[in-house]
Amino acid sequence: MVVYLALTLSILACISSLILLTFATLELANPSFKFWPPPKNEPWKKTLFMTLFRIVVYGLVIASLIYLWQDGLQPSTSVTIVAIMLLLCGFIIAFWATGALGWSNAFGSKEGLRTDGIFAYSRNPIYIATWFGLAGWALLVPTPFIVATLCFWALLYLVAIFLEERWLLEEYGEPFTEFCNTVRRFF
Repeated sequence: MVVYLALTLSILACISSLILLTFATLELANPSFKFWPPPKNEPWKKTLFMTLFRIVVYGLVIASLIYLWQDGLQPSTSVTIVAIMLLLCGFIIAFWATGALGWSNAFGSKEGLRTDGIFAYSRNPIYIATWFGLAGWALLVPTPFIVATLCFWALLYLVAIFLEERWLLEEYGEPFTEFCNTVRRFF
């Protein structure tokens, strides 16, 4: 019964991540379709994004914990150790960088362009750190729907970089262009 719950949650998370990726890809192909960051005059888009994203995250966390509880961890294997290190380091850095950016700013509010701290080394440290965390997660819980969802999440974050760059250029103009000229997109 518990395994069915994990399977159901991982399928729901996978579907939700695919929907998010589809909306983001639609916007990438058609810039007049605004989805991320959500336009202020269309709050339902932010609600939809946050709902789907929460289904992805909470579904993955609960399903992963169930799978790990059922199968147990093999802490002596080097893959497990690397997986845990990637997962922890990736998400700790991502949360720290999100805090440095400002939580509202990270979710589409215009609260200022951050170019200092960790953002002086990469324009997208949150996404990069999250990719490391997702890789660790996939190594730790290598079940098909979990891995598929993590891959969709990673692709969503890749597409989001280009969507946010468009938005940041519209919002901040020349200061953002200067930032792009001095700080690399990734490393």
